[in-house]
Amino acid sequence: MTSPDFAYIEQQMRAATAELNAAMESALQEMLRFQRNNRPTEEERRALHEAALRGDLGDDMRTLARLVEAGEDDWDRIYSGESSNAELLRGHLDRMVAEHRDEIVRAIEEDEEFDPMDPESRPSR
Repeated sequence: MTSPDFAYIEQQMRAATAELNAAMESALQEMLRFQRNNRPTEEERRALHEAALRGDLGDDMRTLARLVEAGEDDWDRIYSGESSNAELLRGHLDRMVAEHRDEIVRAIEEDEEFDPMDPESRPSR
């Protein structure tokens, strides 16, 4: 029986670690790009806040808007999931997905670059 080639194993581990680090950095950059490109304007934020305060978006969103209004929370923390109140978004988001399901499906189907099975096929932007 031959002894394992520890130098080769270490080389393989270093290569795998480098590849993992590169993938993680790429994913982070993609997430930051997405956040930058999908940030609502101040006008959109105001309209959302006012609609939530009126109750147009449901009771949970009204609760969130009141917390924001009182300075006890803010929309950035809520939408990023950093707020302990972020769970109150679930009902609103579920309704929005249900309401816009056809448009979501169509957008994904029309995006030639989107392949949920192959994250490497997505372009870096």
